[in-house]
Amino acid sequence: MQKLGIWLSLIVAAAIALLALMNWNTLSSPTSVELGATRIVAPIGLLMLGLTAALIVVFLIVLLRNQLGFLIESRKLLKEVQRLQALADQAEASRMESLNHLVVTEFRQLNRRLDALVPVAETPLLKLP
Repeated sequence: MQKLGIWLSLIVAAAIALLALMNWNTLSSPTSVELGATRIVAPIGLLMLGLTAALIVVFLIVLLRNQLGFLIESRKLLKEVQRLQALADQAEASRMESLNHLVVTEFRQLNRRLDALVPVAETPLLKLP
Protein backbone atom coordinates (compact mmCIF):
# COMPACT_ATOMS: atom_id res chain seq x y z
CA MET A 1 0.00 0.00 0.00
CA GLN A 2 2.90 2.34 0.73
CA LYS A 3 4.41 1.74 -2.69
CA LEU A 4 1.11 2.66 -4.30
CA GLY A 5 1.10 5.96 -2.41
CA ILE A 6 4.70 6.68 -3.40
CA TRP A 7 4.02 5.91 -7.04
CA LEU A 8 0.85 8.01 -7.02
CA SER A 9 2.74 10.94 -5.45
CA LEU A 10 5.50 10.65 -8.05
CA ILE A 11 2.97 10.55 -10.89
CA VAL A 12 1.19 13.65 -9.57
CA ALA A 13 4.51 15.50 -9.10
CA ALA A 14 5.59 14.54 -12.61
CA ALA A 15 2.24 15.70 -14.02
CA ILE A 16 2.60 19.07 -12.27
CA ALA A 17 6.16 19.46 -13.51
CA LEU A 18 5.19 18.50 -17.08
CA LEU A 19 2.22 20.89 -17.04
CA ALA A 20 4.41 23.69 -15.71
CA LEU A 21 7.06 23.03 -18.36
CA MET A 22 4.54 22.96 -21.21
CA ASN A 23 2.89 26.19 -20.03
CA TRP A 24 5.98 28.08 -18.84
CA ASN A 25 5.19 31.19 -20.86
CA THR A 26 1.70 31.43 -19.38
CA LEU A 27 2.94 30.72 -15.86
CA SER A 28 5.62 33.39 -16.03
CA SER A 29 3.47 36.15 -17.55
CA PRO A 30 2.95 38.99 -15.03
CA THR A 31 -0.54 39.54 -13.70
CA SER A 32 -2.09 41.79 -11.09
CA VAL A 33 -2.28 39.80 -7.85
CA GLU A 34 -4.41 40.85 -4.88
CA LEU A 35 -2.70 40.18 -1.50
CA GLY A 36 -5.34 41.42 0.89
CA ALA A 37 -4.52 45.10 1.53
CA THR A 38 -2.05 45.45 -1.32
CA ARG A 39 -1.88 44.66 -5.00
CA ILE A 40 1.28 43.57 -6.82
CA VAL A 41 2.14 42.64 -10.35
CA ALA A 42 3.70 39.18 -10.40
CA PRO A 43 3.47 35.96 -12.35
CA ILE A 44 0.55 34.23 -10.64
CA GLY A 45 1.43 30.89 -12.21
CA LEU A 46 4.86 30.92 -10.59
CA LEU A 47 3.31 31.98 -7.28
CA MET A 48 0.89 29.06 -7.45
CA LEU A 49 3.71 26.69 -8.45
CA GLY A 50 5.77 27.94 -5.50
CA LEU A 51 2.83 27.44 -3.14
CA THR A 52 2.39 23.92 -4.49
CA ALA A 53 6.08 23.20 -3.88
CA ALA A 54 5.78 24.61 -0.34
CA LEU A 55 2.74 22.42 0.27
CA ILE A 56 4.69 19.37 -0.91
CA VAL A 57 7.58 20.23 1.42
CA VAL A 58 5.18 20.64 4.36
CA PHE A 59 3.55 17.32 3.47
CA LEU A 60 6.95 15.58 3.37
CA ILE A 61 7.95 17.09 6.73
CA VAL A 62 4.69 15.88 8.31
CA LEU A 63 5.17 12.46 6.70
CA LEU A 64 8.73 12.16 8.01
CA ARG A 65 7.67 13.29 11.48
CA ASN A 66 4.90 10.71 11.46
CA GLN A 67 7.30 7.96 10.35
CA LEU A 68 9.84 8.95 13.01
CA GLY A 69 7.13 8.83 15.65
CA PHE A 70 6.15 5.38 14.43
CA LEU A 71 9.76 4.18 14.55
CA ILE A 72 10.28 5.57 18.05
CA GLU A 73 7.08 3.93 19.27
CA SER A 74 8.09 0.63 17.61
CA ARG A 75 11.46 0.78 19.33
CA LYS A 76 9.81 1.40 22.72
CA LEU A 77 7.45 -1.52 22.15
CA LEU A 78 10.32 -3.77 21.09
CA LYS A 79 12.24 -2.93 24.27
CA GLU A 80 9.12 -3.60 26.35
CA VAL A 81 8.59 -6.96 24.62
CA GLN A 82 12.24 -7.88 25.19
CA ARG A 83 11.96 -6.91 28.86
CA LEU A 84 8.80 -9.00 29.27
CA GLN A 85 10.43 -11.91 27.41
CA ALA A 86 13.42 -11.79 29.76
CA LEU A 87 11.03 -11.69 32.75
CA ALA A 88 9.12 -14.69 31.38
CA ASP A 89 12.37 -16.59 30.77
CA GLN A 90 13.48 -15.82 34.31
CA ALA A 91 10.15 -17.04 35.70
CA GLU A 92 10.41 -20.21 33.61
CA ALA A 93 13.94 -20.85 34.87
CA SER A 94 12.73 -20.36 38.44
CA ARG A 95 9.89 -22.83 37.90
CA MET A 96 12.30 -25.36 36.39
CA GLU A 97 14.66 -24.94 39.34
CA SER A 98 11.78 -25.46 41.78
CA LEU A 99 10.64 -28.54 39.89
CA ASN A 100 14.18 -29.91 39.85
CA HIS A 101 14.46 -29.34 43.61
CA LEU A 102 11.10 -31.04 44.19
CA VAL A 103 12.10 -34.09 42.09
CA VAL A 104 15.44 -34.40 43.89
CA THR A 105 13.72 -34.15 47.27
CA GLU A 106 11.12 -36.75 46.32
CA PHE A 107 13.79 -39.17 45.06
CA ARG A 108 15.79 -38.76 48.28
CA GLN A 109 12.70 -39.57 50.33
CA LEU A 110 11.98 -42.55 48.10
CA ASN A 111 15.56 -43.79 48.47
CA ARG A 112 15.31 -43.46 52.26
CA ARG A 113 12.11 -45.49 52.26
CA LEU A 114 13.67 -48.12 50.02
CA ASP A 115 16.77 -48.24 52.21
CA ALA A 116 14.52 -48.76 55.23
CA LEU A 117 12.75 -51.62 53.44
CA VAL A 118 15.91 -53.41 52.26
CA PRO A 119 16.73 -55.05 55.65
CA VAL A 120 13.14 -56.26 55.91
CA ALA A 121 13.25 -57.66 52.38
CA GLU A 122 16.53 -59.47 53.00
CA THR A 123 15.27 -61.42 56.02
CA PRO A 124 13.91 -64.77 55.01
CA LEU A 125 10.25 -65.38 55.56
CA LEU A 126 10.72 -68.97 56.63
CA LYS A 127 13.68 -70.48 58.19
CA LEU A 128 14.09 -74.01 57.10
CA PRO A 129 15.58 -76.43 59.60
